[in-house]
Amino acid sequence: MRDPDHPTDVTQLRSAATANWLWSGTLASVLSAIVLAWHGRRRHGSSVSLLNAPSHWLHGERALRANMPSWRFTFWGLVIHHLSSLWWAALHEGLTRWASRPTRGAVPAACPPSAGASAEIEPHLLPSRDVARPVALAAAVTVLAWFVDTRAVPPRLRPGFERRATRTGIAWVYGAFGAGLLIAGLGRGHRQIPASAGKTCAPAAASGSHEAHRG
Repeated sequence: MRDPDHPTDVTQLRSAATANWLWSGTLASVLSAIVLAWHGRRRHGSSVSLLNAPSHWLHGERALRANMPSWRFTFWGLVIHHLSSLWWAALHEGLTRWASRPTRGAVPAACPPSAGASAEIEPHLLPSRDVARPVALAAAVTVLAWFVDTRAVPPRLRPGFERRATRTGIAWVYGAFGAGLLIAGLGRGHRQIPASAGKTCAPAAASGSHEAHRG
């Protein structure tokens, strides 16, 4: 077995983390943008009215009154919305990796015996029933994003759509954003990771299994 810090495994782990980050950020961005379009249509009769709002970072108050699609407002509004989603997704990915790291001094669990074969069962092939952690992490990042976006930063750095949406609409927008992070978090268990880097079984258990087969 290779050392967990083997350069190949480190590279694969970083690639997997980047893929998770881009996927979760894109999914959260798309779902929240759909809700923004839906709420803008209902409230202002324009699907792009709330999507235009983030471009006030570049174009000022005019973007907050724009109800027509345009490169000036809609394109840059979507770009800013997407980049903001990726930023929060990066935080979500970092927290997920931090929460998933082994506890210092923890004793690795024994590898489950294989049926009729001595091959090890890799962790990513085992079904995961732990959904509490992804739910908690997605909820925490979503609430933090809402607080920072609508309360903590100056109005100039806020997304802008909070000035044109209802409270219920804002709740739906951030709910959709959190749903994107959660879906990505639940799906990350199906992504393959390097076997040596993700190995959690005690070596003694594996050797004991080999001895049993030889016996």
